[in-house]
Amino acid sequence: MSADRARGRILAAARALLADRPFSELTVGALMAEADLARTVFYRHFEDLPSLAPELLPDADDPLVDRVLRSGLQPPAEVVREMVDGLVAVFSEHGRLLRAIDDAARQDPAVAERLEGALVGPRALIERLLRAAPNPPAQPAESARLLMATHRAYLLDTFGAGVAPQDAPAQARAALLALWERLLA
Repeated sequence: MSADRARGRILAAARALLADRPFSELTVGALMAEADLARTVFYRHFEDLPSLAPELLPDADDPLVDRVLRSGLQPPAEVVREMVDGLVAVFSEHGRLLRAIDDAARQDPAVAERLEGALVGPRALIERLLRAAPNPPAQPAESARLLMATHRAYLLDTFGAGVAPQDAPAQARAALLALWERLLA
């Protein structure tokens, strides 16, 4: 089996297991049994379970912030719409997985450290948007951290249980866009 295929099976197995258990209960043995691969294959691809966490993000292969930047959108309002649409789509589709990863990061400093690397790009984009606002905050970097935490908490609260009302994506999109409209005004 190719290395890419084995890695894909490991990631798919981890996502499947995390749909109904917390990250803290994930073991390499259970993961590899689910992937139907030998335990040693795991260590060819990952140092440990915390190193797996960033790879589990639904957009790890093509991060949302990269897609937004590639879109070539210039006006901040357009960038925000693209970003919010992407966030709502990812959280509404993968809420339970994202809740499991978030829980793991709060309980395991190694997971939190690994995930921090995945947040550098999104935080920089938000900071850039805030700096370009007509009335930028005094501390754009800290405000970007605050907004990321707020977005994450709100979206996990809305979609993290894996069951949300049918209109939840539209309501979440409207709420986040209203917040950003005020920030960019």
